[in-house]
Amino acid sequence: MEKDNEIVVHLDHVSKQFGGIYALSEVDFELRKEIHSIVGHNGAGKSTLVKILIGALKPDGGQICLHGKPVTFFSPRDAQNHKIAMVWQELANFQNLTITENLMMHRFAYKKSGRIDWKESHKRCRQYLERISLDIEPQTLMGDLPLAQQQLVEFAKALSYDPDVLILDEPTSALSFTEQEILYEKVRLIKSQGVAVIFISHKLEEVISLSDRITVLRDGKKVFTKNASELNKEQIVEGIVGKAAVKESKSADSRAVQSKDKILQAEELYVDRRLNKVSFDLQKGEILGLTGVSGSGITEVGQVLFGIERDYTGRLLLNGTLYEPGNPREAVDKGLGYVSKNRKEEGIIPGMSVGDNIILSTLKKISRAGWINRRQSRERIESIMETIDLKPRNPELAIGSLSGGNQQKGVIARWISKRVDVLILDEPTRGVDVGAIQKIYSLIKKLADEGISVIIISSEFEEIFDVCDRVIVLNKGSVAGEFEPVSSNWEDAFALAVK
Repeated sequence: MEKDNEIVVHLDHVSKQFGGIYALSEVDFELRKEIHSIVGHNGAGKSTLVKILIGALKPDGGQICLHGKPVTFFSPRDAQNHKIAMVWQELANFQNLTITENLMMHRFAYKKSGRIDWKESHKRCRQYLERISLDIEPQTLMGDLPLAQQQLVEFAKALSYDPDVLILDEPTSALSFTEQEILYEKVRLIKSQGVAVIFISHKLEEVISLSDRITVLRDGKKVFTKNASELNKEQIVEGIVGKAAVKESKSADSRAVQSKDKILQAEELYVDRRLNKVSFDLQKGEILGLTGVSGSGITEVGQVLFGIERDYTGRLLLNGTLYEPGNPREAVDKGLGYVSKNRKEEGIIPGMSVGDNIILSTLKKISRAGWINRRQSRERIESIMETIDLKPRNPELAIGSLSGGNQQKGVIARWISKRVDVLILDEPTRGVDVGAIQKIYSLIKKLADEGISVIIISSEFEEIFDVCDRVIVLNKGSVAGEFEPVSSNWEDAFALAVK
C-alpha cells in the first residue's frame, strides 16, 4: 500500500510564459501510482503541463522530480527514455500498414542477413498486444480496425516502451459508449500493472468514475486536487469555471442581425454514434456558434453541411429548397464555404503563394480558355488582402511562411473571393495568437454585416460567446441547449456541455 502512495512525478511550482502571459503559474502537481485526471476548459493549462512533462516544452520556473530526483527533459525522446509515454487524442498511425509495422517501426527484429525477421517481429508485437488483453492478429492492416481498436493499439505501442507514466489525451472523444467501457477496462488494467496514469478529458462522468484523484486547472493555476470520491460534477464545474458572476447585458453594443430570413435549416441530423437528431436554423447575416467539448459532434455537423460526411439521415434546406450535398464541390456550387480545423493539412497549400491560395476558388471567373487574366487576378488579390488586413501585404510570399493567424485569414479570404452565402469555420482560432484572434473575429463580423451567414464551430466557449449572435451547445451528439450571448454566460453553456 505504501508503494502505491509513492510519488512518481512531482511538478514543484512549475511556471511557463508565452509572450509575457502565464500559461502555467507556480503549479504544484503530484502523480502517484493511480489514475489521476486533469480537467479544465481550453486555455486552462492542461496542454502546457503535459508538454512540459513529455519534454516538448521547458518550464520557465520550478522543478520536475521523477521518483524523488530532479530531472530535466531536453526532448520528448529524452522523456521517453525516462519512461514517460503519451497517447495523443489525434491518432498517429499509418492506415495502410499492419499493426506490426506501426507498432514495431524502427525496432523490428532482424536476421543475420540484415533483412527484417517478420516472424519474430510479429511475435514481439503480439506480446505487446497481449499486455492489454488485445486479441488481434499483428498482420492486420491498421485501417481495417475499428477506431476503438486503433486507439487500443496506440495504448499497446506506448506500453511497449515499459513506461512508469502513461498520459492519455481525450482517449474516448471519438468512441461509442460500448467502446468507452472497453477502454476504461484497459486503463484500469494498465494501472493494476503499476503504471501511473494521467487522464485528460472533458467528460466529467468518466473522470469521476475512472479516477482516483482529480486536479482542476483554471487560467494556468491549480484550483484543487481532491479524491474523486469526494467530488460531484457540480463541484468540478464550479472549479473549472469559477463562481459565475452575473453578466452585464451587452445589448448596447451587440450586433443586430439584419434579416430574420432563414437561409439554412437542419432537421434531425443523425450520424451513427456521433449525431443524434440535431436540428437548428441559420438566418441571413447571422453568426451562429456551435460549441461543445471534444467528441460532442460539433465538427460532424459542419462536415454534413459541406458534403464531407454523407452517411447521415435527416433533412437540410437551403433557402427553403431541399439541399443534399453529395460532396464538397456540390456544396460550393450551392454557395457554401468551409474552413477545416486542420489548417495545414486541409486548408492552405503551403508551397503556393498567398495570392494563389486566395484565388484558388475563383479561377473560373478570372480565366478564359485556360489562361488566367493577371490584371483581374492582381486586382482581386489586392482588394481582398486589404479587406482582411493581411500582413505582410505581399501576395508573392509562400503562405506557409506566415503566422498562424495570417494563414487562417488567408484561408478565409479564399471564400471571400468566391463570395459564398454561408461560411462554415471549424475551430478558426486554433493555433492562433491572442492578437490575431481578435482580428479574425472582427473580419467575421464584417462578413456577417455584409450579409454572409457564418457558422463558427468551436470548443472555445468564452471566445464564441464574444463573437456570435446565437450559440447552440451540443453534448454527446445531441443539442443540449441554446443561448443568446447578449444575455447569458459562457459558463452556463460549458456546464451544459459537460453535464
